[in-house]
Amino acid sequence: MKRTWIVLLLAAGGALGGCDVTWNSDQAVEYYVAGTLAMEQGKYEAALAELAKAVRADPKLSLAYAAMGNIHRKRGDNHQAANAYELACQTNPYAFPPHYNLGVTYQVLAAAAKQARTAAIYVRKAVLVYLRAVTLKPGDFDANLNLSACYFQEGKYDMAEQYCKAAINIDTRNPYAFSNLGIIYDAQNRPYDAISAYKNSLELDVHQPKLLLNLGATYTRLRRPKDAQRAFELATEEDPDFSPGWEQLGSCHYLQRDWPEALAAYQQAALLDPGNAAAFRGIGVVYMSQFLTDRSKTEVRDSAMDAWHRSLELNSEQPDLLRLVRKYTPKVALPEL
Repeated sequence: MKRTWIVLLLAAGGALGGCDVTWNSDQAVEYYVAGTLAMEQGKYEAALAELAKAVRADPKLSLAYAAMGNIHRKRGDNHQAANAYELACQTNPYAFPPHYNLGVTYQVLAAAAKQARTAAIYVRKAVLVYLRAVTLKPGDFDANLNLSACYFQEGKYDMAEQYCKAAINIDTRNPYAFSNLGIIYDAQNRPYDAISAYKNSLELDVHQPKLLLNLGATYTRLRRPKDAQRAFELATEEDPDFSPGWEQLGSCHYLQRDWPEALAAYQQAALLDPGNAAAFRGIGVVYMSQFLTDRSKTEVRDSAMDAWHRSLELNSEQPDLLRLVRKYTPKVALPEL
């Protein structure tokens, strides 16, 4: 668990439903301590039982709710974790750790959501709780970077940029913040700023094949094929088993009409990942380009069709490719009756 420090805040007696109630705070703390000890030993059921006693003894003991949230997250029950963290935040709106952990949990729930609308709801919740978190602790790197990522998901690129830069100001040596900033700049159609951010990230950590793909794609959009090729080559050098790197390298070679190198790269991508639909699409494109220069090579056309069929089997949502398949499928004469 990322956050390990705690601040013990004991609630005094309060009013509930119009009646005077005195909570047993001392007993609640004893249950809380027993629960945290059980949690450290991996006895999660026992820990939850003790923590439940703690909040019954003192429903305002925020730390107990937060501990419950931590246990639920460890067990992968993120809905229960969110409920517990929400109670922790309600009972102590000035505690940073439960706000941060609630934001992380909302992000996890958004990523796991099956419907886009549900995911958007969780992202919006994460934004609101992270805003509270960075108000409580403006100098927290992770909270600022996560808030930036959530704004990016919402398409609010100016806000994403603002909090990403805030994270960079907090930790100027973190390569991932610069990488995220590059992606934000790309989304804003600011390719030169994106390239600068990507390079800053690579200076801090060169071992980032995925970032190199982003850099290469940006160079490609700027019609700088040699620079793009070098970025993709570096990606495959950093991780020779990285199928998307080979696939993008194949695309780069194809755009430079270096068909043998393009075919070799696409084939390597498909070999490394037989589920890479883009790689099979690229193989088909290279073969079909060769056929169109010499239509007597029907075997090359057939190889193209085989590769395209495989690509569509892996990803049927390629209407342009489907049109090409229909266009170049040989017409078969029906036998006369």
